[in-house]
Amino acid sequence: MAESTFDRVCAIVREQGGLDDTELTEDTKLSDVGLDSLATVEIVMACEDEFGIEIDPDANPTTIGEFVKLVDGLLEK
Repeated sequence: MAESTFDRVCAIVREQGGLDDTELTEDTKLSDVGLDSLATVEIVMACEDEFGIEIDPDANPTTIGEFVKLVDGLLEK
C-alpha cells in the first residue's frame, strides 16, 4: 500500500528538522517542534521534489495538516 501524503510529509519534516523520534500530528505546529522559517523553506523544497509540485512562495503553512492540505490540493490539479 502506498504511503499517504500525511506520512510522506511527516517523513520529510522529520528528515529536514532532525526530528527522528518526534510524534507528529496534523495539529503539530512547525514552530512547536523547533522549526524556523529557514527549515520551513527547506521542507517546502523537499516536498516539491518529493511530489513533483510547485508550492506558491506566498503559501505559509504553519502546521503539518496545512502542509498536507496544500500538497493534496496541488496534486489534484
